[in-house]
Amino acid sequence: MPKVLVVDDEPKILKIVEHCLIREGYEVITALDGCQAIELFLRQEPDLVILDLMLPHVDGF
Repeated sequence: MPKVLVVDDEPKILKIVEHCLIREGYEVITALDGCQAIELFLRQEPDLVILDLMLPHVDGF
């Protein structure tokens, strides 16, 4: 099953995207900020990252 890391600082958006991806058969990992996203990316090695550019702490760029 493909693994997707979804990064957004708005919990409502995160939940919507997570729900849609799970429904389509993806394994989903979520992060609320850039620091958490980097940590999860290195540890979980996702196949795809959906990334908000305007994040707290470390931006999406």
